[in-house]
Amino acid sequence: MLAIVPSATLHGLDGRFIRVEVDVAPGLPGFTIVGLADAALQEARERVRGALRNAGFVHPPRRITVNLAPADQRKAGASLDLAMAVGILLGSEQVVPGPGRVALIGELSLGGEVRSVPGVLPMVAVLARRGLRRVVVAAAAVDEARLVEGVEVIGVETLIDAVAVIRTRRTRRSAPAPRRIELVAAHGSAPGDASADGVAGAGPVPGPDLCEVRGQVEARRGLEIALTGGHGLLLIGPPGSGKTLLARTIPGLLPPLGDAAALAATVVASAAGEGPINELRRRPPFRSPHHTISYAGMVGGGPNMSPGEITRADQGVLFLDELPEFGRDVLEALRQPMEEGRVAVSRVGRATTFPARFQLVAAMNPCPCGFAGSSDRACGCGPRVPDRYQRRVSGPLRDRIDLWISMPRVAPLALVRGSEPEGSVVVGKRIAAARAVALARPSGTLNGRLTGRALRDACRLDGRTERRIVQLADLERASGRGTERLLRVARTIADLAGCAAVDEPHLDEAAWFRPADMRLAAAEVV
Repeated sequence: MLAIVPSATLHGLDGRFIRVEVDVAPGLPGFTIVGLADAALQEARERVRGALRNAGFVHPPRRITVNLAPADQRKAGASLDLAMAVGILLGSEQVVPGPGRVALIGELSLGGEVRSVPGVLPMVAVLARRGLRRVVVAAAAVDEARLVEGVEVIGVETLIDAVAVIRTRRTRRSAPAPRRIELVAAHGSAPGDASADGVAGAGPVPGPDLCEVRGQVEARRGLEIALTGGHGLLLIGPPGSGKTLLARTIPGLLPPLGDAAALAATVVASAAGEGPINELRRRPPFRSPHHTISYAGMVGGGPNMSPGEITRADQGVLFLDELPEFGRDVLEALRQPMEEGRVAVSRVGRATTFPARFQLVAAMNPCPCGFAGSSDRACGCGPRVPDRYQRRVSGPLRDRIDLWISMPRVAPLALVRGSEPEGSVVVGKRIAAARAVALARPSGTLNGRLTGRALRDACRLDGRTERRIVQLADLERASGRGTERLLRVARTIADLAGCAAVDEPHLDEAAWFRPADMRLAAAEVV
């Protein structure tokens, strides 16, 4: 007898609708899975066999063929286990279904327990778009699945519970659903919905407070500008100068995400298996991978086309400590996503596009020993070593970083004497207010993403400021990209100052946060 059970798998960040077709026919006993199943799905034969026996059902001694349609698409993961087991019970007539269609998503243990799988949110979303209004998932994934509007989610703990739902179509009682939002292309970018000041659900923010960073006035100012406009930031200084400490204050400075951005971040978290997910992820992601990370770990891919770190930092911040220590191919892979906000990953027979609208924050020592240019400790490297070390970061990648901040060693007296600097709450309010001004413009995006006419209209340059930007760009020999980045930073500085148009002081401060040669250019113009 043939049984058809709707289900879904995960491909990148997208759910894929799968028809699990189970044929239980006379013949030599066997269990065959066709339809381009990966190793995890092929192993489902043993999981399903054990789950059926230990749940008190009979694994029929007949020829069982499971087809995963569409047959020309590769399937990965264990999300089809429950659908295959129920399909065998329906095909062998051990279970008589009630009226209506029910989709099933879940992994089975040998004991018959139903386990959650990564990507429940996008999988339930694709089932909803296919018109399925009742979905059975693991009890642990009920809250995540209920984030999709218009779907009745039924949580089960065992295969026996799932069979009871199929037989009677009864709804199991569960906790009240969290706030739900219609999920349509959730993994798309949300440039006009980057933050929502005062939105509930962000929860307590981990990490140090900005008031703990003392004696680094220029670095604190640069961080505030960078987070306000979504600009790339590079911190350079000797060991112990506070680079990592400053970066760790970022989660406490960023405002909560708005609905669209939070939904996009939640879909990424779901696909990456960052559970449990009980509500939308309001806190912007902050990712800090180790410098030994591989290319696939940074960009994404692998057997299951999993999102990489740049996608897991989507709508948030990617912090790279010890920047020159990362592999050259890993660093070069950041260039296209920083410009386009997405990354295309192609493997044999598979391809997908991941969102990657992240803000890059990096830190590095000036040389391998860390003390090149230091006034209180001699550098132990050779004369050309610092330059070679810094050149590990290529020119095109350097050109994509808006703000360069030098962080010298802080005198011990500055750490213990003087008034306490502003904390994260005060600075965070300024960042949120300035971001709201930027998002209210016709472009509807942060200043760090402005280009072309939208950037020129936002800056409102007059003849005097136009001459100034030309002088600064000529002295630095800046590329067109570098000139635009200077304008973006100046626009953010003007927003923090409450100015409608960019003026010369804003351009001068923006030039001060460029590399050392640009600082000299700004001083010469003055």
